[in-house]
Amino acid sequence: MPYLDHAGSTLPSKTQLEELAKIQTQLILANPHSHHSTAIKTQQIVSSARHRILRYFNTTADDYFVVFTNNTTHALKIVAENFNFGQKTQEGVVSEISTILKGGSSNFAYFNDSHHSVVGLRHVVLGKVDTISCVNEDVVTENNIPEVENSLFVFTAMSNFCGKKYYLNLIEKLQNKGWSVCVDAAALVSSTPLDLTAHHPNFVAFSFYKIFGYPTGIGALLVRKDSSKSIEKTSFAGGTVQSVDEMTMHFVLRDFERAYEEGTINSYGIAQLQKGFEEIERCGGMKAIQSHTYDLRSKAVQMLQSKTHPNGKKVIEIYSQPDNQVSPETQGAIVAFNLMRPDNGYYGYTEVEKMCAIFGIELRTGCFCNIGACKKYLGITSEMIKENMSKGKRCGDEIDLINGRPTGAVRISFGRMSTEQDIEVLEQMIDTCFVSSDRVFSPSLQNLKIDSFLPTVVNLFSFPIKSVGSVAKRSYELTPRGFKHDREFLIVKDDVTLNLKMHPELCRLTATIVNDEELHIQTFDQNDNLFIPMSLSLKENDAKVVCKKTIATLDCGDKVGQWLENALDMTNCRLLRVAEESTKNFVQDSPFLLINEASVYMLARHINMDVQDILTRFRSNIVVRGLPPFIEDTAKRLSIENLEFEVFERKLASNYVCSGLGGRQMHSMRNDMRGSDDRREGSEFAVGASRL
Repeated sequence: MPYLDHAGSTLPSKTQLEELAKIQTQLILANPHSHHSTAIKTQQIVSSARHRILRYFNTTADDYFVVFTNNTTHALKIVAENFNFGQKTQEGVVSEISTILKGGSSNFAYFNDSHHSVVGLRHVVLGKVDTISCVNEDVVTENNIPEVENSLFVFTAMSNFCGKKYYLNLIEKLQNKGWSVCVDAAALVSSTPLDLTAHHPNFVAFSFYKIFGYPTGIGALLVRKDSSKSIEKTSFAGGTVQSVDEMTMHFVLRDFERAYEEGTINSYGIAQLQKGFEEIERCGGMKAIQSHTYDLRSKAVQMLQSKTHPNGKKVIEIYSQPDNQVSPETQGAIVAFNLMRPDNGYYGYTEVEKMCAIFGIELRTGCFCNIGACKKYLGITSEMIKENMSKGKRCGDEIDLINGRPTGAVRISFGRMSTEQDIEVLEQMIDTCFVSSDRVFSPSLQNLKIDSFLPTVVNLFSFPIKSVGSVAKRSYELTPRGFKHDREFLIVKDDVTLNLKMHPELCRLTATIVNDEELHIQTFDQNDNLFIPMSLSLKENDAKVVCKKTIATLDCGDKVGQWLENALDMTNCRLLRVAEESTKNFVQDSPFLLINEASVYMLARHINMDVQDILTRFRSNIVVRGLPPFIEDTAKRLSIENLEFEVFERKLASNYVCSGLGGRQMHSMRNDMRGSDDRREGSEFAVGASRL
């Protein structure tokens, strides 16, 4: 699948996971606070991991402590909660955020372009500081940095919004004026090496899953040893004290690292870090990953910038620093953008995300927990944020446009396992769904492998009456003939079977089975309904030849026939049912028909027809989402949970869609499937993940 959310979380490789699974079956660890042999082994593994982390950042235990945390946010909060801001000189709490750096003592500062985990620290330090500053990068120049004492600057190393890298040489400039600098390196370390011999921040916070995908729930705070006195822990918890008395206020903390690692650390997760570092080495190291991902980012930008509507208007609005300032040293593997209409309006990012889901593309939309960058690049003001909230806007919701302006963006990001094919599928989606054009997009499938996608079953249908529509359900019972009651009935006129191709009047009807007790038929306008008990005694009828199969049938009677004649405006109509003893039903060839939602979307755009209307006309039992258009034609098998299906014919089903459309020929979009011998009768078939 095209995974384009490596800034959110990069993915572990198959080799990495296989090696982890192997060691996990053999690794027995214990609480490192104990003193038996397994606990001592655990302590040794934790100590070894600390040294491996320092080596990765090109430093040693002579210069930095390693404190294990839950994640980057936890590491940042440790610094903010325990930093020594000295004695406040002003009464009360800070009520206004400054846009410039302030001098003196007890200051806290951060960039506009900061993750919410950084911005949220201002409320941690609120009662401890005299000033809080939120500044642009251009304010942090040697001439504009004031002399300070007991002050903390939380420094975003790379924007998680657009991938802009902030100059790390600013760290030293800030330190020279008295600032302690805590680097939020979470976004940077995902695709860029951080050398702590070239730069010497006082603190570094990051999460390991950003680097190699697994394990999650483990981060680290690196603390420069000569800065350890600038944070002072004033509380304790299990495992952090050398001595304590419950009856007095007496307590003495352990050595630095253990003092901040409250409770029992995640020993098993820490033991897994080694395999993550080995994975980075297999890829040639982080410098090689940086080169690879920067190259992909450049190709993606080139592709996006090339898109125009027929009227010459651009399709993509990219949010980034100027092209002439972009290089591997200044730009990470992230592209933030929005899609634009031919009239210069915007497509909402929620619409884009939904189309991506149909095509099997995984990316991120919104403001990415970085409102400062969102405001900067989208032209949103503080007043607009409050106004948007009054209109119902909330973080993480689907309100993507207010007054025609975007409230967020689309973000793609690359990692060590990303390929050019990811960009190709994204381009196909954009061309198909968002570029105004009369041309038919003809996708190239030769470079795409279906087994790299993980589609999802989004709809299941059982059609009680052949060629008559039905309603989707979340699950169906399996029988030897397919879904229970699927194509169990059919309509004949003058003893000739009616089908949708020759009799589009059948679109007027829908049919469902209610509680397994009665067949409910209703007209499209729902003005007329007919209920037929499934237990109704029926008259035996002559065997019918349907789809080249001779099938024993039962006649549902004159009353039903009369209702159908009125509903369809035809004469001599009868409703027939498959006889109970028959092992067949009225399907054409196979018990299951599958359709790919992206293929339907592509066809709908070309012939100007509603997607749901096309899905209804195809009469497919299974609708999948998460595949590029037409790649389903390469499928040989389908696995849904523990059920296996074989694809044995690809149907050209255009006639079902094109009735009344001039008979234009369309690409095959429907696959026939049959279950393998291990398909169990009576089991439930439900909506869920599948593998083609």
